[in-house]
Amino acid sequence: MPESTTVWMVRLDRGSVDDVRGELILEDDAVVFVEAKTGGEHRFPFAEVGRARRVRGSPILMLTQKREGKPQRIAFYFSQPPPLKPPEPGSLPTAGLGTRPMGAFGAFRRTTKRRHMKTNIGYLTMANTGKREEIQEWAAEIGRRLASAGGKD
Repeated sequence: MPESTTVWMVRLDRGSVDDVRGELILEDDAVVFVEAKTGGEHRFPFAEVGRARRVRGSPILMLTQKREGKPQRIAFYFSQPPPLKPPEPGSLPTAGLGTRPMGAFGAFRRTTKRRHMKTNIGYLTMANTGKREEIQEWAAEIGRRLASAGGKD
């Protein structure tokens, strides 16, 4: 059975993509996330969990929950997630050239959504180092609990 661990939870099916730091705990009847700041508890009973899987090449455990007939996806990052939204134009340090990044070629470069995504993918790939086995252990144990509870796996 995996030990409790520090993770960041992101609810992907809500309008907000904010990450919340906390502790992930596996209980007999549910996966439990306890927020670090507030101590708030989020329970994901095995009766409502449809699937748990590791996102290949990243430090993410994806949980699918069916609540009120609607599937909800929750991502648990086993390392701090990168900013999920690209920076707003004008929020980067500039070299007096408007909203373009600083540096030797900053005048020719823009911070685009594609560049932001590419940077995030690189970060997640590097953050995955050493987390793969831990995440696989969590996914496998949740899968076993779902199978014994009669849920879908």
